Order: sequence, then structure tokens, then C-alpha cells
Amino acid sequence: MAKHKIAYLALSAPELDLVEQGLAGVDYDLQVHICSSEGEAIEAVKGADIILDLSVALTRRVIEEIDTAKAIVSFGHGFNHVDEVAATDHGIIVANTAGFCSEEVSDHTIMMILACAKKLTYLNNEVKAGRWDSSIRSRIVPMKAIDGSTLGLIGFGNIARTTARKAKVFGLEVIAYDPYVQPWIAREYRVELVPSMEEMASRSDFVSMHVPLSKSTEKLAGASLFKAMRSSAYFINTCRGPTVDESALIRALQTGEIAGAGIDVFEDEPTSSDNPLLKMDNVIVTPHTAGTSDASFDNGALQIGQEAARILRGTLPLSLANPGVLNVIERRPPGTNT
Repeated sequence: MAKHKIAYLALSAPELDLVEQGLAGVDYDLQVHICSSEGEAIEAVKGADIILDLSVALTRRVIEEIDTAKAIVSFGHGFNHVDEVAATDHGIIVANTAGFCSEEVSDHTIMMILACAKKLTYLNNEVKAGRWDSSIRSRIVPMKAIDGSTLGLIGFGNIARTTARKAKVFGLEVIAYDPYVQPWIAREYRVELVPSMEEMASRSDFVSMHVPLSKSTEKLAGASLFKAMRSSAYFINTCRGPTVDESALIRALQTGEIAGAGIDVFEDEPTSSDNPLLKMDNVIVTPHTAGTSDASFDNGALQIGQEAARILRGTLPLSLANPGVLNVIERRPPGTNT
């Protein structure tokens, strides 16, 4: 009999090769559970030592039924489908695979910045429609140069830091608002931390969201942020749709409070075909694909196994999503990359 029982909850059959590669050296039995309801999730978590989760909602009701598992490891940066408060209340570690798609999402963010600034989709549509004449240049000004502009980041975690590094290649100055980040980390990336979102917004030519979705970040970007932004500035969101008050964003765009937006994520997904954001020439949209690449899927699968292995060996995960749990569980040594 294997020493550890692992329950892998998913909406459809996951690829396991890289997950099991990450678990190398651990004596385990892994069972996949395809869950389409809360009841199925409750049954799946019973008797497990650790739970791996691929987009299955783990509500407080599900977590309260966990009888033996010490941890939940969620695939992806976002873990809003896991009630981390309930997990903390019950002494259950929640980990994610932070960093698995930092390069992809930061690339997408930079792409959005460049495309908005250079009015790429508008020019693409004009040329394809046969509207190429001497007036086209006058129709796309004013067009502020990217070099020397300022990028403001809301949140300064893994993806934002990677974005900052790449933004500097294009000559962007980078500032950030994140009350949870120590100032020496920002200095390492040559990024200035500012004391409020509104100050950050007022100084930026591009404002980009990089926060996880939680109760504290829901609709974090709202009317006050957009009012503080320059009328020539662009808003970018590649994290989670509900971190933004979408109605306030639409109003800001309709009234000219901001110049445009690049949006990969929406409050409701798939978003309605009637969403006004889809009908605006100054808004670039993509279908929640910022983190997608062959490499990111492989990285995430490997990491979910590696984090599970760390926890089963008695250490902390590298990506602890609910640090408050440290106050209620037995002390564990830090996890390592070895």
C-alpha cells in the first residue's frame, strides 16, 4: 500500500505524465476524480492526504468535509475557486503554481501596451477595409511615444515583476502600487512604489492590473481609479475580470476619461456578445488566453506535482496562497527547489 493518497480533482481528464514527474521520489497512489458538482467534490476529497485541484470549485462546504488532507494544491496563478479563508480556518495549506506562466502573461501585457499605443487593431481594420489614404496618419494622432512613458502596475508579484523587466526594454518608466511588497524588492527591479492607487494612476500612461482575485481585490479597479487616470492613458487587465468594476470601466471609456483599454479577462466569461467593450474601436480584447503556451501548460503540470511532493515530505510549498494558516498548523521548514 502506498504511503500517501493523492486526490486529483478536475473538470476533465488531466495529463498526468508531468505531474507524476514532479512527484518523483514520493510513495503515492494518485486517483483522478472528474467533478461536476459540489457533492462529487465532497466525495472525492475523502481520505486523501493531499488534494490537487484543476479548476474545481472547493467551497467552504467542500472544505468542511475534508477529513484527512493537510493541503490543497491548485493549478494556476489564480486560486479564487478555492475558499482559502475556509481552508485557513480548518488548518489546511493552500498552494498554487505561481510563476508557471509569468513569461506568457507579461508578454501578453506588453503586447497589449504596444498594440494600444500604436492603435494596431484600428490600423489593421482600416487597411483590410481598403481605407489607406493620405488622411490615415492624421486619424491616429495624438499618439504618445512609448519610450519615456510611464507604466503603472497594480500589484507587484511574479507577473508584474516580469512585466516591469520587459517594459524597461521599451524605455518605459515603471511605478507600482502594492502595500504588501517590501521596498527593497521594488528597488531590485528599479521600480518606484507609490503610496496609493490614485497617485499611481495619475502619473501613468498605462495602468496594468496584476493582483489575484479575492474578496479584498474584487472590483479593486473602479470609478475612482479611472477618474484619477489621464485622459490619454490606457488600462490593461490580464489577471482576473472581477478585479475590475466593468461597468465603471465602460463608463470611463464612453465618457473619454481614459483613452482605451486592452482586456484579456471579463467579469463574466465568456462575455456576452452585447458587452459594449466588444464594440469600441479603442478597446483590444482577447479571450482569457494571456497565460497560454505549450511551455506554460507543461510548467504548471510539473509544478503542481512538485508542490505536492514538498508538502508530503513535510515542508512548506514554495507558493503558499494562505499564509495565515502558518498560525494554526504545526511548524514546517521552508520548501526548496531541490
